[in-house]
Amino acid sequence: MRADKSKNPKCASCSGIFELQVLEMSNPLSELSSGECCGGGNTARNPLTNRCTAPCQTFFRLCLKEYQSNVASTGSCSFGNASSQILGRDSFIVSDPDRGVGKIVLPFTFRWT
Repeated sequence: MRADKSKNPKCASCSGIFELQVLEMSNPLSELSSGECCGGGNTARNPLTNRCTAPCQTFFRLCLKEYQSNVASTGSCSFGNASSQILGRDSFIVSDPDRGVGKIVLPFTFRWT
C-alpha cells in the first residue's frame, strides 16, 4: 500500500538554544565597559588607588548577530538578545553554575549555517 503524500507532507523546522555560562568576573577598578565609574562619571574615584568608589551591579547582555571582523557593541542584535540577572558586584565567582546561576539562554528558530 502506498502512502498518500498529501497526508504526510515533508517539512522541517529549525530551533535550538544558544547558551552562555558566566563563571567569574574580574573588575578590580569598578568600571563600566566605557571606563567610567559605575557610581557616575570619573569624579567618583579614589585619588590614591584610581579605583571607583561605588561598586558595580554586574549583569551580562548577550547579543547574537552575524559575523563581524570588528565587533561593535552597538547596533541591532540580528538573531536575538538576552540578559542575565545581576550576578554580583565588581569581581566575583558564580556561586552555583551547576544549578544555572550565571547561565544566559537565547532560543532561536532560524537555520544555523
